[in-house]
Amino acid sequence: MRRVKSAARRPITRAVSLLNAILLTALAASFLALVALRRRGARTQRDLRSLLETASELRHLADHDALTGLPNRRRFEQELARHLAHVRRYGPEGAVLVLDLDGFKPVNDTFGHAAGDRLLARVACVLRERLRATDVVARIGGDEFAVLLPRVDRTGAAAVARSLVETVRAHALTADARSVTVSVGAIAFADCADASLPEGVLRAADLAMYDAKAGGGDGWALYAEPQVRALPARPADAAYLPAVAVT
Repeated sequence: MRRVKSAARRPITRAVSLLNAILLTALAASFLALVALRRRGARTQRDLRSLLETASELRHLADHDALTGLPNRRRFEQELARHLAHVRRYGPEGAVLVLDLDGFKPVNDTFGHAAGDRLLARVACVLRERLRATDVVARIGGDEFAVLLPRVDRTGAAAVARSLVETVRAHALTADARSVTVSVGAIAFADCADASLPEGVLRAADLAMYDAKAGGGDGWALYAEPQVRALPARPADAAYLPAVAVT
């Protein structure tokens, strides 16, 4: 009788063992699938972070100069357009400065473009250190920089222009340790009739800058319609001249 019962149980035992094996196999497969899914999810997260970082870098490169790290002309004009909208609503406040290095081409010709690049990076660093965090300084051309001063009047713009001329002369040096000079054109928004577009403001500041350069460089000029008041900062005899009106 026991043999009969034992024989009857064998198929059930085998079935249970087979079922357990199937369950264990399914459980192992599920575990492996979960591990693979988590690894895939981790890779997906890393890929997503990489894409976000790449997008952020591309946005930065689109708005900034690769050599100096300063905002580029595109970004500067955007910031200037925002400020002009503020000016149209609340009245003229602030100023724009355009700076151009004096005799930059001979630096490239004499010491090479790498030395010229180092000089530009040094000038950018000097400008950042001298200006306030609320000011916007950008590289808008080869050796040309621009500054937006949101909270100054005509007197303040002239003071900053003079200070930048002196600071660049004192702290930016060529490869043979000679001082670098800069010509600065400044315009207060209160003095600019064509302040509706960034191009008009930059054009006026450029005119003032070229007047400073025509006066021998190493100086600044303040634009005021219909004339420009210019102050050469250091002529050949190293003496400062009084402001003169240039029509």
